[in-house]
Amino acid sequence: MKYAFGELVADIALPFTLGILIAGAITFFFPEDITLWANDHRLLSMLVMLGAGIPMYVCATSSTPIAAALILKGLNPGAALVFLLAGPATNAAAIYVVKDLFSTRTLVIYLSMVALCSLGMGFLLDWIYGFTGMEAKAMIGTAPHIIPRFIQWGSAVILLALLGFQWMKSSGWWNRSHAPSH
Repeated sequence: MKYAFGELVADIALPFTLGILIAGAITFFFPEDITLWANDHRLLSMLVMLGAGIPMYVCATSSTPIAAALILKGLNPGAALVFLLAGPATNAAAIYVVKDLFSTRTLVIYLSMVALCSLGMGFLLDWIYGFTGMEAKAMIGTAPHIIPRFIQWGSAVILLALLGFQWMKSSGWWNRSHAPSH
């Protein structure tokens, strides 16, 4: 319990909050017609997401809501999966370290394997969605129909309280306000 509601929440608080904020911005600012472009250019959309995911460090905690927001805007699920796989697997700092410690050849092999595996899994996921006839955009947001509203709101309040407590604790506010007075 201490780990789950203390250390784990402290570890994911910042990336989770950033991911939610970025997802909100994507949902608000991205055009609704990404669907047309992404469906007409599946490989290109995957390459764009690969190009976005590899150089920037997006941990799995923050990339999940970003990918969900992109799918909600119409990005094909394969391209979102490419982002989910390539982003957390690589970042500019790791690229520099691999090149510095090993060699440029090792770096090229590493990035090539990340790219090929991500693209392969992206194509496989798109094929599965096409084969089964499911639509990823239609699947997002179906939880409200399954989970009762009081559980949704209660969970949101608990999550906000845990994140708020971790923020107060990490900023030092909690320690100052609960310090023993002399």
